[in-house]
Amino acid sequence: MLFEIIRLIAFASWFLFMLWAFLGVICLRYKPKCSQTRAKNVEIVIDSIANSKVRNSLNETISSVKKLGVKYYLLVDEGADLIPELVGPNLVVVPRSYNPWLVGKGRAMSYFVDNYVTKEKWYSFLDDDNLVLDDNFLYEIPYYEKQGYVAMNPVLTMRKGKSSLTYVMDSIRLLDDLSVYKFFTGFIGKAYIGLHGELLTVKGTTLKEIGYNRKSITEDFRFSCELVKRGCRTWQSKTKVSLKSPNSLHDHMRQRGRWFKGIVFDLTKANAPMKLFVGTRISFWVLGVFGSWAFAFLWPLWGPLWPAIPGGIAYWLLYIYGVAKSSRWWFVIFIPIIGIMETLSRVYSFKQKGFVVIDKR
Repeated sequence: MLFEIIRLIAFASWFLFMLWAFLGVICLRYKPKCSQTRAKNVEIVIDSIANSKVRNSLNETISSVKKLGVKYYLLVDEGADLIPELVGPNLVVVPRSYNPWLVGKGRAMSYFVDNYVTKEKWYSFLDDDNLVLDDNFLYEIPYYEKQGYVAMNPVLTMRKGKSSLTYVMDSIRLLDDLSVYKFFTGFIGKAYIGLHGELLTVKGTTLKEIGYNRKSITEDFRFSCELVKRGCRTWQSKTKVSLKSPNSLHDHMRQRGRWFKGIVFDLTKANAPMKLFVGTRISFWVLGVFGSWAFAFLWPLWGPLWPAIPGGIAYWLLYIYGVAKSSRWWFVIFIPIIGIMETLSRVYSFKQKGFVVIDKR
């Protein structure tokens, strides 16, 4: 009985991976619309812990934003180490006294919404390792605003930090963006699978209505739960945003652990369709190990393995792409165990006591 249950879980994992890749094929014809004029009612908010661990990446982010030629803010907590270096008209300091029961990035964003957001503008939020690679989203906003859309996400691309392995492992984020996120955020126009925090762009009226005044370590997912409840429409931009892969496997695990714990907690606040879609993904995160090479010793006993072929091809192509981009071809030997390591990262969720900030130096 146990043997058959493991077999069925493995086959389900293979099917889901194939399905995600197939969603990307469905979305090939999805192209975001744009206007002939550039939006002038957009402001960018860079949220940062502003300590020595993020100094270099923060400076890179500021440089990329300046090239866009739009107004921007630096959002930091009172007492942050780099405040003396950042003093200027763009700096917004979140007082320690402001809603101390909130945590991490969500507390800072809540303060900004309460004190700086106006209804007629759009706001794009960036983390302090995000590089905005083009300004396409500024031409898309006028079109989608007229159509009643209120939020947008870009396409994420990765750049290598100190670890080539985590860079290869982060190839999964590109597949996610070009498959499930593109399908729901763009093709369907509803964020049933959640939204990224990287260049999350929201209309001021919606920010004022929903806000970030909720305790969460995955504040952007929690925000997307409220968007979906209200039937808000979204699109996926053509704009690409580059973010840095974790500098170590330990940081990679901590990051994934925070996501897992936060999403599991916040999912209780979602509506039924979102619980179904995200709950399926969470189940795959946990049980996908049964479809991994960790159980290869059982494969000869399972009969025909053709259900694994489509998902297996997608899996190998995905990580071979990451290996090629890293220029470390011998990393191919790690591909069979990447899925196992991703599943093990969920163990780190039990260690998370609050918001986790990884090293971005």
